[in-house]
Amino acid sequence: MPNTTSIPAEVFDARELTCETKRPAFIARCCQLPVGRSFIFLNGHDPVPLRQHLDRLYSGCFRWELLAAEANDTIRLLVTKIGEPAGGFGAEAANFSCG
Repeated sequence: MPNTTSIPAEVFDARELTCETKRPAFIARCCQLPVGRSFIFLNGHDPVPLRQHLDRLYSGCFRWELLAAEANDTIRLLVTKIGEPAGGFGAEAANFSCG
């Protein structure tokens, strides 16, 4: 389902960031996003472990949509916040290892 808000989604370009920098910035962006709002996440690969981490902690709170997989290995994802967790977002979201 595409982003239907009248405000265009912001872009978070993480292609040049290290995992140690990208991870907390991405998680903070997701947690601070208002419900119903989206951002476009540009990354050098499909962030499967990061997606699984957030889905495990906050099941049903975010929707991920692949917008494009480009020839230069750039993945363009639309991340939409569709709900808030019952207990809020806690410090456990930041406990994600890049390894």
